[in-house]
Amino acid sequence: MNLKLFLAMTVLFCQFSYVTAQVDLSWKNPLNIPGKNLVHGQGWPALDYHRLPDEAENKVRKAVWNLSRHAAGVKLRFSTNAQEIKVRYVVSGRQEMPHMPATGVSGLDLYNREGDRWVWVRGSYSFGDTIQYNFPLKADNITLKNFDLYLPLYNEVTFLEIGVDEKSDFSFIAPGNDDLPVVVYGTSIAQGGCASRPGMAWTAILERMINKPMINLGFSGNGLLERPLIGYMATINSSLYVLDCLPNLVRNTFSEEEVTKRIIDSVRELKAKRPNTPILMVEHAGYTDEMVNKERKESYQNRNELSKAAFKKLIAEGVEELYYLEKDEIGLSMEGTVDGTHPTDLGMDQQARGYYSIVKEILD
Repeated sequence: MNLKLFLAMTVLFCQFSYVTAQVDLSWKNPLNIPGKNLVHGQGWPALDYHRLPDEAENKVRKAVWNLSRHAAGVKLRFSTNAQEIKVRYVVSGRQEMPHMPATGVSGLDLYNREGDRWVWVRGSYSFGDTIQYNFPLKADNITLKNFDLYLPLYNEVTFLEIGVDEKSDFSFIAPGNDDLPVVVYGTSIAQGGCASRPGMAWTAILERMINKPMINLGFSGNGLLERPLIGYMATINSSLYVLDCLPNLVRNTFSEEEVTKRIIDSVRELKAKRPNTPILMVEHAGYTDEMVNKERKESYQNRNELSKAAFKKLIAEGVEELYYLEKDEIGLSMEGTVDGTHPTDLGMDQQARGYYSIVKEILD
């Protein structure tokens, strides 16, 4: 046998083996199961992997609408005894950014959930026109387990399938109605910038800490306490509303009077529509370069002072179930950001822990 023929047969054999392996997989698309809403982390049904309903396109600014297509906080939950879980999917935007890796912008994260215990599952991945993740499960005993699959923080998912051995058991778990979600309205930091993977966004970390569903309405550069977004928040029956928009309200384009008005109007509107739902107002977590940048330090301090004054005014008016989280309680450290503003994984963990005590107190 000559060398060319040998190489051709080798390639053909490898291709045949690959196809055979693919045939053995059963691929599941949660959006193709009629009559069931199987996507978690959303305030409204039938959104695909998006975060605002279709009608919002004509009610919110274009930038907010485009960001609402990103799958931040959106996830799938399923049960399987497969020894390997594969995911293939397509995103519509750029896969990475200079200050945030592709694994955070466009990647996935898989966690095994057993009661109150969470175990991260390491996956291998390849990025291309179709992104692929492979999660091998090498435990001693492969039994039926529950998993949460977090979707990309800064990208729109246009197609997704999960593949397991066709002999394995597999079923999606639909969102339940027992636990009311925590709804977070915020900025790029709430959306997940700049976590290295979706499960390291502070909202996702906090979600696992409190074992409560979380809805992420973080809009990068566009968390501006706008009335349409407050109105949409109020349509979600929630256990807690979190207002964390001050990082986007430090610009010179917003006067002190306007910032104060937006804070007070947001709380009043939520309370008018959901009087019994607690609201948590959150201060600006600060800039970690404040020791060498007086202007940035003074900008966030000013907004925090306005926020505290607005909180005291609302309390004096008799607003009940209104809570406040201060900068020092958030605890973002000097090493906790990638650029002085956006948290690294360390900063995300610090933020989640800063939130945990007060959120647990409110929910308990």
